[in-house]
Amino acid sequence: MPPKRTLRIAIEGCCHGMLDDIYSQLAIRQQQTGQKIDLLIICGDFQAIRNITDLKCMSCPDKYKQVGGFYRYYTGERQAPILTIFVGGNHEAGNYMRELYYGGWVAPKIFYMGGSSVVRFGGLRIGGISGIFKDFDFAKGYYEQPPFRGSSRSSMHHVRSFEVFKMLQTRTPLDIVISHDWPRRIERFGDTAKLLSKKPFFKDEISKSELGSPANALLMERLRPQWWFSAHLHVRFTANVGSLETVYDKGWNGVPPYNTIEKPEPIDAAKMLNTNTSMSNKVTSGTGAGTNKDEIAIDSASDSELSDSQSANKTRLPLNLPPPKHSNIAVTEELDLESEHEEEKHDAGVQRQSEPEENIPSFAENPSADEPAKETANALAEEPTFSDPRVPGRSTRFLALDKCLPRRQFMEVVEVEVDGDYDSIVPHLQLEYDPEWLAILRLCQQYMPLDQAPFFPPENAVFTQDTSPIPLLPDAHFNQELEWVNRNVFADGPVFIPPNFVPMAPTPPPGTPDSAHFGLASRDYGPSNRGNRGRGGRAGGGRGRGGHGRGESRNDSRPWDGPLPYFYYPNPQTDDFCRMLGLQNILPKRRT
Repeated sequence: MPPKRTLRIAIEGCCHGMLDDIYSQLAIRQQQTGQKIDLLIICGDFQAIRNITDLKCMSCPDKYKQVGGFYRYYTGERQAPILTIFVGGNHEAGNYMRELYYGGWVAPKIFYMGGSSVVRFGGLRIGGISGIFKDFDFAKGYYEQPPFRGSSRSSMHHVRSFEVFKMLQTRTPLDIVISHDWPRRIERFGDTAKLLSKKPFFKDEISKSELGSPANALLMERLRPQWWFSAHLHVRFTANVGSLETVYDKGWNGVPPYNTIEKPEPIDAAKMLNTNTSMSNKVTSGTGAGTNKDEIAIDSASDSELSDSQSANKTRLPLNLPPPKHSNIAVTEELDLESEHEEEKHDAGVQRQSEPEENIPSFAENPSADEPAKETANALAEEPTFSDPRVPGRSTRFLALDKCLPRRQFMEVVEVEVDGDYDSIVPHLQLEYDPEWLAILRLCQQYMPLDQAPFFPPENAVFTQDTSPIPLLPDAHFNQELEWVNRNVFADGPVFIPPNFVPMAPTPPPGTPDSAHFGLASRDYGPSNRGNRGRGGRAGGGRGRGGHGRGESRNDSRPWDGPLPYFYYPNPQTDDFCRMLGLQNILPKRRT
């Protein structure tokens, strides 16, 4: 038997800007147990607020807006005591998250997973997807542009089908997946009665099978990691999905709005050319333009399917790599915190207004000179085959946690056994790039949608023939990109994610309390006002939704000192990442 190593990972539910309290709890646990925690995972609503502009871009009622304490980690005034990774929730500084769309350091030792991504840590593969599910935004592209006015400040936090499509392309097993939203129907695999005793208002959604995200359920059905961690609903809940149990059987086309919208038929270029020629002849002969009888009609297109004989050729990534150049899990403990619960409200029926048009660069073909001239015709002409990331016989354990408040179940520590041989390959516990994910990014970047038109899987994607059909790009295309990545990025072995954080935005002056809202929370929270408790804060403690809660005045309305920060700062981490992969950075290139 190969030697094993135990990693201790702390899982935190919703952060809501309470980094100081979270790190304090971790220090207490380490002191009590004498065991070092290797990694902290935060499951959303992180609230990386740097300044007043970030507060404006955070989607929540103004009365709950507070700067919190993150800005001290951003400036270096405080240092994260443990490597921290997180996914985005629905209460974030959306403008800052968009700067790091592919993922990146929001502060030293604090890593954002981006819209979706997979990273490696100590021999584990960890996937993450940010945001919450809203069917009216799910199929849209990334149309939101600085200064992110109106509804775009909330839509930026809504997960897009393109991110799910990318995650579905995963070929090899994941150990952990992190999301903010729960997968839909997950409550059926745990103690539903106990959940309803804590949250009776979930009863209607559960009875209609509407609790949670269908997109995340589709991902769980495909990926089946060993662990799935979530937050969002502010309650602790556990479930276990057996390897033969079905989480979601509706497939890609069953996720709203794909169950109601039809894919337009592809344009037949030759047919359109003949039509245009015919119309041109009619005009020159003096017969008039006439009508185009070949006008494209919107109709449902049948999806190509795989035959039963097509098997999964697994593309395994080698573990016996040389040292990097630079660059059975058990729950052991939980911590309790408490506060009153306040439900989020969102009017899904509000008609969204289009953002002002801006000059958005179009995607160009990959300019990399290292790309092989072409794949052999025979390889790309073969019947498409698809690798399967599911491990036969392995169940998925689901854990959702609460928000960081007194007497709430907001944190647990799990112990993960990994291959001990990995220590000889990567002796230091650091985040690493995942070769397969980088190949997926190169494979999918050209399809990234930038407007509000529905995203549909590309024509070369083929729907699988299983319980829950999903669109997959053929392994031959994936392997071509993986070969490029291994040759150009991983030629010398594993590659650490470089610690290339650079602060870009202004922050409040030192000493600014966490409760400062710079006049945005205009409502008066006096001693007699029930709102003094904020979103579950303790009376007199002055803790609102993202506040500090240490006796500060809840109504700290000191004005912002100095010029207003920009809404968007092009981040050099994103530029460096795209350059490494030979991708064109299609995000905004200027401060706004």
